[in-house]
Amino acid sequence: MKLALIGYGRMGRTVDVVARERGHEVALVLDEADNAGGRGITSEATADVDLAIDFSTAEAVLPNTTRLAEVGVNVVVGTTGWDSDRARVEEVVRTAGTGLLHAPNFSVGMLLFTRMVTAAARMVNGIEDYDIHLSETHHRHKVDHPGGTARRLAELLVTEVSRKNGWTTDLTEGEAPDPTRLQVSVARVGEVPGIHSVGFEGPDDRIELRHEARNRNGFARGAVLAAEWMPGRAGIFTMEDLIDDLLGRTDARSR
Repeated sequence: MKLALIGYGRMGRTVDVVARERGHEVALVLDEADNAGGRGITSEATADVDLAIDFSTAEAVLPNTTRLAEVGVNVVVGTTGWDSDRARVEEVVRTAGTGLLHAPNFSVGMLLFTRMVTAAARMVNGIEDYDIHLSETHHRHKVDHPGGTARRLAELLVTEVSRKNGWTTDLTEGEAPDPTRLQVSVARVGEVPGIHSVGFEGPDDRIELRHEARNRNGFARGAVLAAEWMPGRAGIFTMEDLIDDLLGRTDARSR
């Protein structure tokens, strides 16, 4: 498969290496300087491209996706922090009849972790003695906080645990935290690829589920796996659809 890489920072370069290791050709690379406002995504530049992988910036996702839809190229988006543009991005893709797979985290291990957290949250929902806490740690270059993965986990926990009606990263000096709000802790330090943990705090013990990325290769491998899965698909997909399809649990359909 011939790939276009949109964004060539740490993740873009890692995806490049993994894609070539898996036998794919990187036919086009566009970094921030080449592609302001999506200007580098033209019919000529993408003539030999089968699919694009976007690890650019949050503000670039909408123009990039718009231009890719116009030239008929499906895209896998690993950029986070573009939730405010999601409805417009998805409308562009559906209108063009192209395909988009997006995820806050492409690690297969994180997908398994998410399902474990879901199962644990459903069990703890019926045992009110246990409180819940979510924490994430990432490298100091990550600008969104909490990141997309932590937001997804927080929303999942709030959905599954009825005594939590929302989540927050805030603590007010001199005030006790609201027990109906899930507390989310965020740290940005060094070059940490990503650590996420969910703690279930009981009166006499603590249960912890933890996922720690050792490097960026797992994210890149998942993104390339998503690219291999996307050809011929139209609509909006996530990594959950891909995993379900690979496990034979469902015929993954556009959302």
